[in-house]
Amino acid sequence: MADPTPPDESVETKDPVASLAGQVRHASMGTLARLRRFDPQIHPRAALFERERMLQAAGIHAAGDEREAWALALHCLALAQGRHDPRVDAEPGKVLHTLHVSEARLEQLLEADRPLLFSLMPRLARRLAAAGATVNWRPLVDLLLGTGCGDPVREHRADAARQRLVRHYIGAQGLAEADALRAAEQHG
Repeated sequence: MADPTPPDESVETKDPVASLAGQVRHASMGTLARLRRFDPQIHPRAALFERERMLQAAGIHAAGDEREAWALALHCLALAQGRHDPRVDAEPGKVLHTLHVSEARLEQLLEADRPLLFSLMPRLARRLAAAGATVNWRPLVDLLLGTGCGDPVREHRADAARQRLVRHYIGAQGLAEADALRAAEQHG
């Protein structure tokens, strides 16, 4: 017997990163505070209800290490006050260059193994929040989900995210150098 209701292919799947960011932006002060204090490495059971509610509402049904990575992504989004923007001008590589994050710091982030990455990403989120910067979190979340996970598909996405971060960082670097040269020519 055929399934009476064929899947509606016109329905788009929800972007879990955008969903989590939106939920964080609309969360109560108490929820936001608990999510900011939550650290999956140190206090894995903190903010459990808030975290599970938001992950499920975003359509995230992962388990194990992948769920831990999504929980860390939610923690980072809370630290960054939900500032997520998928537009090209909010590419993390470009934003990090604008914030004067050194190439060595970016390299440390991109070459980090899973435990180091899990300690560096909240620091990055705090720095973005302190600067009031909005960034496209998708490549950063792909990095969290794929680094050291053992799943070839997710590891491929993490590698693509690394390339994307470097490409946009170098692109922003080139634009800044070209602007500096133009300015020097105009004044010289």
